[in-house]
Amino acid sequence: MKIRDLPNLELYLKKTLAINVSIEPVEKQKLKVLPIAIAGLYEFATLNLYNHNLLLVISKEDYTVDRLKKHFELLGQSFEMKCVAIFDAIPSFIRTRLIEKGIPFIVVGKQLYMPNLLIDLKDFGNTEEIMPSNMQPSAQLLLLYHLQIESLEGLNFSMIADKLQYNGMTITRAAYYLHHIGICSVSGTKDKSLNFNYNKKELWEKAEPLMASPIKQIKYFNGYLPKDNLFESDISALAFYSNLNPDIVDYYAVRPGYFQHIGGANLIPSGKLEGNICIEEWKYNPYLLTKSKCVDPLSLFLCLRNDTNERIQMALEQMMNNITW
Repeated sequence: MKIRDLPNLELYLKKTLAINVSIEPVEKQKLKVLPIAIAGLYEFATLNLYNHNLLLVISKEDYTVDRLKKHFELLGQSFEMKCVAIFDAIPSFIRTRLIEKGIPFIVVGKQLYMPNLLIDLKDFGNTEEIMPSNMQPSAQLLLLYHLQIESLEGLNFSMIADKLQYNGMTITRAAYYLHHIGICSVSGTKDKSLNFNYNKKELWEKAEPLMASPIKQIKYFNGYLPKDNLFESDISALAFYSNLNPDIVDYYAVRPGYFQHIGGANLIPSGKLEGNICIEEWKYNPYLLTKSKCVDPLSLFLCLRNDTNERIQMALEQMMNNITW
């Protein structure tokens, strides 16, 4: 790849992302901030993509992934931009190494990998895989389990799958999602494990904006319901974790698929205004994240964080302040 080939890159981005972009070579005088030895190894251009200023880096000679990572750190500090390596073609093992190191790259016409923008477009079978902007339930459960139940640091994927009651492929996808967004790193070859990049409070602060409410659907009932396999949620749980007074409605959370087991003469479906029982079916099993009668506080926060009721927000703040990280 040469700097003169940048129009090909513009066309690839337009075709792949359905947007118009403009790529400009970096002026020579701006390279004076770099050590001569590094400036001579690469050609540089700039790109604004989704309101992110990116430094495109084209290597003039042979390189190693470790050297790229080291130089990208220096270049990022010097230009105050995220760096992206540009290639015509690279061997598959180099692609794997770049992804393992979290180095953004573009193989023109074939692959676009920018984990900081949550983009991973591949040429496998001419399909496009865009990483979801919201964290998937399996990844969210994995992280919340690590934060609240027990550390998953250093455990292999098989052990994590057993603890979370998922199959191995689901845990692998969840782990690599967390790896791609910088929450953790994946280590090992045949027997892979997770290593988290921050302490628990920092992990929560970085991951929370990407997390979603675990509630899949809500139904209201009138009557009586045995509390086996039910966990207090919503205001019922928030009253447990704070000074908030409980509601006249009893709120419970259940695992995925549990609604098919609910019913009978003692429990009649009703509307929101008439029901005395509200049941939330969650996207993951609340049982895995709690050691009490209530759902875990972090999932509860995700359920209620957008509630506009001032009482709810004050109670959420009290609950979160009481968490020991």
